[in-house]
Amino acid sequence: MGLGRGYGGKSTGLSELVWRARDQRREIIVADGDMRSRTLAGLFPDALVPATGELPDVKDWLSGVLNRMVGEQRSAVLDLGGGDRVLQEYGRDLLLVEFCAEYGIEPLALYFLGPDEEDLRHALSIWEAGYFRPGRAFLVLNEGVIRDGRTIAGAFEATLGDPGLARMVEAGAVPVMMKRLACMDLVRRSGLGFYAAASGEKGASGRPLDPTYAFMVRKWLRDLEAERRDQAGNGWLP
Repeated sequence: MGLGRGYGGKSTGLSELVWRARDQRREIIVADGDMRSRTLAGLFPDALVPATGELPDVKDWLSGVLNRMVGEQRSAVLDLGGGDRVLQEYGRDLLLVEFCAEYGIEPLALYFLGPDEEDLRHALSIWEAGYFRPGRAFLVLNEGVIRDGRTIAGAFEATLGDPGLARMVEAGAVPVMMKRLACMDLVRRSGLGFYAAASGEKGASGRPLDPTYAFMVRKWLRDLEAERRDQAGNGWLP
C-alpha cells in the first residue's frame, strides 16, 4: 500500500512495482484510490477505482479490493492517495492488519517521502495513529523530487535525523533510496513502462528509447532492486 503526500514519487514507485511483477509473469491487482491524480488508473486500464471520492464509496471499494485479494489469492498494489482519513475510518471499522493476518495477506506499507518536512509529518501522522501499522514498511526517500543544487545528504538530513523517523525505523521500517532517473520525462512520453523501456520495446513513436536512455532506465531499476534487496530482501515485494 502506497502512502504519502502528492509529488513524493508515490505513483512512480507503485507503477514500478506493478510493472516489475508483471515483467516476472505475476498477475497482480492494481487499485487506484487517489481521486486527485488517478495516475495508476491512467497507466493500467484494469485498475480498480472507487465510484466516487466520497468516504463511504472509498471504504466500499477498499473492501472489494480486499475481498478480491482473498478470493483470487492475488497480491495488490494499492494507492490510497494521502491515506490518512481513509485508514482512520476504515481502521476503526476493520482491524486491517489483523484481517490480513487471518487471511494470509502480508501487508507492506510504502511511505514515499520527499525532502519537505511536511512529507515526514504526514507519514508520521498515519503511523502514529496506529490504524495501519504492518510489520513490513519501506520509507522510500525519493531523490527525484530534490530541487536542483541540493545533494541527497543535504536534502534528507533533517528527515533522517528526525526522532519520529527513528521511532519508525526502530519498530522495523526500512529506509530505501529511490534515485533520480534523468530521463524520466522521456520515458513517460514514450508510453512505455520502465521494464519495457529498459528492454528496448517500441514506444508511442514506433521506436525504442535510444541506447543511452535505455541504459539509464536499466541502471535505475538495478539500483532500486539492489537497495530494496540489501535492506530487507525482495521477498517483501508483490
